Amino acid sequence: MELTYDPFPLIFTRGDDATKLACLAFFGLPDAPLAHACLLRLIKQQRHDGAFPSQLDPDTWGTRETARHALLMRKLGLPPDGVNVHTAAQFIVQHQNADGGWCENPALEIPPGSFALSNERSMTWITADVVDLLRQAGMADHPAHDAALAWLREMQNPRGGWPSVARPGDERPDDTGDPDASAQITFLFGELYGEDDPTYRKGRALFEANLDACAHDVARGYRVRACDGEREPPEVYHLTHLLLAWELDPPRRFQRGYDVTDPRVRKLMEALIGVQRPDGGWCPFWAEESSPRYTVLAVKALILSGILRREDLQAGVKTHAG
Repeated sequence: MELTYDPFPLIFTRGDDATKLACLAFFGLPDAPLAHACLLRLIKQQRHDGAFPSQLDPDTWGTRETARHALLMRKLGLPPDGVNVHTAAQFIVQHQNADGGWCENPALEIPPGSFALSNERSMTWITADVVDLLRQAGMADHPAHDAALAWLREMQNPRGGWPSVARPGDERPDDTGDPDASAQITFLFGELYGEDDPTYRKGRALFEANLDACAHDVARGYRVRACDGEREPPEVYHLTHLLLAWELDPPRRFQRGYDVTDPRVRKLMEALIGVQRPDGGWCPFWAEESSPRYTVLAVKALILSGILRREDLQAGVKTHAG
């Protein structure tokens, strides 16, 4: 299969520096002139304490941006003990919650409806990102690393899933948690502890059920929103969130065999190609315009799943890389 439209003009004209860098790194171009320029601008954003400004409020720092920009810098080859990665990881460790997880900066105002964000309660998905950062920053032996994993293990619900934000005591008996956070954490545990780990096994069973349900939605041409029962057609978030949580999410699901050899994944990826927009991008359900970030995520999912070949798109990236 192949894409109908070229996604790279949208990525490189409308994407921010982090989005462009994620794309360039994926295509093996971390030393391209554009990558150097974007990385320099990203580094200039880093504060003296190691944190990065939040997208919600550039005047203050964000947990999400600090963890993910540090992971991006590692992806681009910055050393784990270098000043940029090291100070970011140290800053993150200093802001760990007592329960072992991480929340957003308490000084940030969280927009209404941002159910996956909290400036008070620990967030499971950002905690999983921090675990990856600590490991990549050479801090796997830090007490914060073990405390985070212990908290994540405790947060798994009886159905095998995780909420995006810790909500102790108010889960419904049939609650399965947040599908993408659950998938992200499940396969992190599988990588760290192996196939026989009970947390991984329970999460893997739920992942299989969620993947079945998503493939069923694609086959019938719509999904039913849990919040109001309304039908909506599959879109980029629906089609990728079980396989990649964000642009630099490690390809753990694909490495466990969830690629186009799995008929369910093939259905999702064929549908993903089908919902590409004429501007070359993909638009998540909450937005009105194509998102450069979700366009990078879609391209990565299509290549990592094996439905597209990386080398077939390489030339298109190089034309923008300088």
